[in-house]
Amino acid sequence: MADFQGGYLPPSPRPTGGRTGLIVAGVLGSVVVLGLGVVIGVLVSNGDGESATAPATFGTSPAAATTTTSRPAPAPGNYSTSGIANACDLVDPTPLHRWSSTPREAPVHRESPPNTSDGGNLYCAIRFNSPSTVAGDTTVDEAGIGLQAEITGAAGTHAYDRWRQTDTATTRAGRASGEVTGIGSQAYWHTSTTDTGNAMTYIVGAQDSNASVRVEVAVLRAAGEPPLNRDELGTIAENQARRALDGLRRP
Repeated sequence: MADFQGGYLPPSPRPTGGRTGLIVAGVLGSVVVLGLGVVIGVLVSNGDGESATAPATFGTSPAAATTTTSRPAPAPGNYSTSGIANACDLVDPTPLHRWSSTPREAPVHRESPPNTSDGGNLYCAIRFNSPSTVAGDTTVDEAGIGLQAEITGAAGTHAYDRWRQTDTATTRAGRASGEVTGIGSQAYWHTSTTDTGNAMTYIVGAQDSNASVRVEVAVLRAAGEPPLNRDELGTIAENQARRALDGLRRP
């Protein structure tokens, strides 16, 4: 079966404090790879290599207090990652069970508090597999979903803009992009599929107020199984993007 390069990684986090912030799979689980090169995942970093907690002020001297370095406040808005202990609580993976329902591994998640680059970010990846339904085929079918959410930092730059530029930059056969209405203040979709239609990724990115979310759904089927329906994957990705924004909304 031909290699499927439908999924791919967004650009590495912007270097700050002399650190690029590349997170290695298996260390923090921030990159999840499906079979045959289908990638559902993102690079998530706290961006500065420091503790994400603002430094405490010791003593009561006003002079000492003025020397304490504090992080700039995140951009104001309607959303926050505060109180979210597990990013995968924002994801409902059950729609993927129509293709594969056996967990390949435990869900991977990461939660990073506010830092000098953003107001907090979250990552979740959930994967399932199942045997091929084609007689004699040893292909392992897979289905997975990845979520990245980021709260806009003090600089006011939305992660949505970076994601959209990266996701929609490459155009070739099997790839398509467009606008999505009804999710946040702006949203886009991007899809990539093999010529045979047996492997597909569908991405939805959305931005509203101070929150950006990006959902990637990826499904791999054996050759000879029914082709994937782009609209079905798109509906799942759009619903998950709405769910993520709802979960991030302040009370």
